[in-house]
Amino acid sequence: MIEKSVCKETENNAIFNTLQNNTATLHNQLWLPNGSGAAIWSNENGQANYCKPDHHTLSFYLDGGEKTHRLCNRAKPLYGAPNKLCLMPAEHQSQWRFSSRFKFLHLYFGHNHLQSTFEKAFDKEGRNIELMDQTFVDDSYLSNIFHHTLLPLNWHDRSDTLAFTHIQQIVYVHLLKNHCNVQFNTPNITGGLSPIVAKRINEYIHDHLASKITIEQLANIAELSEFHFSRMFHQSFGSPPHQYVLKLRTQLAAMLLKTTQHPLADIAIQCGFSSQPHFTLHFKTFFSITPAKYRQLQR
Repeated sequence: MIEKSVCKETENNAIFNTLQNNTATLHNQLWLPNGSGAAIWSNENGQANYCKPDHHTLSFYLDGGEKTHRLCNRAKPLYGAPNKLCLMPAEHQSQWRFSSRFKFLHLYFGHNHLQSTFEKAFDKEGRNIELMDQTFVDDSYLSNIFHHTLLPLNWHDRSDTLAFTHIQQIVYVHLLKNHCNVQFNTPNITGGLSPIVAKRINEYIHDHLASKITIEQLANIAELSEFHFSRMFHQSFGSPPHQYVLKLRTQLAAMLLKTTQHPLADIAIQCGFSSQPHFTLHFKTFFSITPAKYRQLQR
């Protein structure tokens, strides 16, 4: 369980603070410098009232929820369930009641994040876009993203921050295309990065494997929006940025295991992993054996 302390990024997050001051239990959280973030909560036997927050919140039920409902002007109340999605736009008002334990994921983001993504992805002015207020709807695409990509990440490992920012952009674009008052098709981007830009990006990644690398940093080097950069990077390198960086980190680790006697914990840090267990997990994913076993086989 995560200790209930309010970090700097949450000071102005109305829904996060409402839950933290309520009966909810915080299990995990991740915040980016721009104020957007994610949290995993559980709650039971109580109520929560949200009154005109200044940010958007996407809520996704992970477990339970069958006795959780939103009070609204309906003859028959709507109840939750695993994999149900709620979208609570900025300035909305809602009241929730629950009488059994349920677990849920929250994504928090400002309207400026959504507008910026819209303008970069669709090449149109996004001042008038609005998210729809959704309660307990199904979205198989986001369900798959959350279960198979977002939740398995180590939210406290700097090597996974790049993956989180990439997933965030994918979620924003999906919301704009499927849960927005105005819908547009994403422009068809063909071709990758120019050879010079691709070389510059590749050199930067190799020089900073031990450091935190973000989509924003790479996109700035390429002088592209984060959205367009991610798609063009995939075209050039054959994989998303976070997967490419992870592959290079594990390859560097393999070389160090073969040519040095550095402790595994030191190699993990040199290759950009925050801990030995996280290093071992990713190394085994790529090489099907643990780092220790790999080193033993090289002798």
